[in-house]
Amino acid sequence: MRKNIHKILLLCVSLIFNFQLSIFNSAQAQIVPDSYRQQKQQEMSRFADSVNDSFARYLEHLWTEYQLFNGEPSPRSVKPVEQPRLDTMVADDTIKTDSQILYGRLTDVQKTGVVEFLPPSSIANIQKRSYTVQFYGQELTIALPVEVANLNLEGIRERHVARYWKKLVENHASQCVASLDQQRRNMYLGDWGLFDLIRHFTAVVYPDRANEQAVFAVYLLDAMRYDARVGRMDDRLVMLVNTGSRLYDIPYVEIDTVRYYAFGDVSRKGRLHTYDRQMASADRPVDLNLAYSPRIGGALSSKAYSYTLSGRKVSFRVNQPLMDFYACYPQTELSVYANAAMEEAFAAAIEREMRPFVEGQSPVGALNALLEFMQKGFVYQTDRKQFGREKNFFCEENFHYPANDCEDRAVLFARMVTMLLGYDVVLLEYTDHVSTAVCIPGRKAKGQHLEIKGKRYMVCDPTCIGAAVGDLSRKYRNKSPNIIVL
Repeated sequence: MRKNIHKILLLCVSLIFNFQLSIFNSAQAQIVPDSYRQQKQQEMSRFADSVNDSFARYLEHLWTEYQLFNGEPSPRSVKPVEQPRLDTMVADDTIKTDSQILYGRLTDVQKTGVVEFLPPSSIANIQKRSYTVQFYGQELTIALPVEVANLNLEGIRERHVARYWKKLVENHASQCVASLDQQRRNMYLGDWGLFDLIRHFTAVVYPDRANEQAVFAVYLLDAMRYDARVGRMDDRLVMLVNTGSRLYDIPYVEIDTVRYYAFGDVSRKGRLHTYDRQMASADRPVDLNLAYSPRIGGALSSKAYSYTLSGRKVSFRVNQPLMDFYACYPQTELSVYANAAMEEAFAAAIEREMRPFVEGQSPVGALNALLEFMQKGFVYQTDRKQFGREKNFFCEENFHYPANDCEDRAVLFARMVTMLLGYDVVLLEYTDHVSTAVCIPGRKAKGQHLEIKGKRYMVCDPTCIGAAVGDLSRKYRNKSPNIIVL
């Protein structure tokens, strides 16, 4: 009974904090004196510390045991080993569309690329130490109160985590979140990039101390309003993170129908303990969408991609540190890659190198030119053969790795069509293949197509050799794909 009352009180305190935080963030949009803003910030910072202190006491109570599920496999784990070729010419026909239509457009919140939160006010008399974090070719400096690095977990039971969390509060560990947030904004990292930066930072603060790293990372994420928890399994602590999107091949637990993915030294079998209530202010998933291209590094790769099409050579170089960043990105839903912002310099290269192939062409002619480039300009290889696992590509990665497969080509083709031609594109997701369909405005081209809200979308397969606009392999004529509207 006492435990339940404590949970209710904690929830109420957190809700009050969240409400006041919303009011204060709204007030910030108005023109107010700096002294008033600083005063309110200090008041809210003290209130946040009181919430954290109450939360530390809650952590002392017995955690709940949850089943740790193996990571869900990619939905397209089986694909053609060889690049498919068109096996038939088909008549004008409407393909089956009785599967679900998925909307992968970015929401207004995702487009902002920034989560608003109240950073703690700076405390002048706290001695701080600056840490240098190596982050994909960048040297970042983040300051932290000196005593935080000297804190130790005495064990991994509830009381140990609670005691350590309370010490983080008492030593003002959240003083570094303003620096972390500034780095995120400067580099356009997005939520996942911030999470990755926090992991790099905590590893520098607590080298070879994985348990402290896990708890400190969750503490920082919670302070920045992200929904993360500490989990205990066997003899170690791990991070549990709500991403909002489906991740593949990463173990997870389900708490109140929400998936929390486990990061750290995670066994893929067994059970895990964690607390079953979260601070109400920490309510934001770590969003995987990239509304802006991260500004990471700038060193171009040593090897350029080149291909000659219709007597004209095209050439691309990619940002190597950005490729390293993408290489560590978790595998997630296809719409994340299709909607991800392209690096500005690379987008300009696409415009420069590919525009000549579509200029002066009819709509169908321009699409066929891009299809020919996609079908012949890359080596086809399944992810299992190239990487030993499934790996979806962001657009730029197609020009970095030796080969690609169907979903990578579909995402890149869709982006080039929207950039160069301005047409609407959807992805057609089969169990073993991904293709596209394009809406050609003001024209009813013949061939395989589908209808979405009264508009005709023509099938365009950027992988199947020889497939022009409207061509569909016999294998997929009686299959109904999921339709991802971008």
